[in-house]
Amino acid sequence: MAAYPLSLPAPLVEGYALSPVDQTLRTEMETGSARVRRRTRARNDALEFGFVFTGAEFSAFRTWFDDDAGAAGGAAWFDMTVDVGHGAATYQARFKGAFKANRDGVSWRVSAQIEVR
Repeated sequence: MAAYPLSLPAPLVEGYALSPVDQTLRTEMETGSARVRRRTRARNDALEFGFVFTGAEFSAFRTWFDDDAGAAGGAAWFDMTVDVGHGAATYQARFKGAFKANRDGVSWRVSAQIEVR
C-alpha cells in the first residue's frame, strides 16, 4: 500500500477538523419515539485539514497524488499519520474528492478532505 510521503510536511493544526461518520440509521415513526439502530461497527472518520507547501513540495505532492503507485488521483487508500482523537497514529486514508490549492506568495496552501479507517 502507498504511503503519504515522509518528505512532505504534516497537516497543519490550524483548520484540522474531525467528523465521525454516523453509524446509525434513524426511522421516524408517526407517533412516539424514532427507532434507531446501529448500521455498522466500522469506524470511519472524515478529516479536513490543510498543508503549506513550497513550490517544490507542491510539485512532489501533485506527482504523488496523481500517480497510480501513490494516491491514484484520490481513488486509492494510502497510509498516513493523523490524529483522530487518540493521539497521532498511522491509519489507512483516502481522499474525498480533489484537493484545493491557493497560491500564497511563494507558498501553496492546500486543503483536502480525507476519510480514514
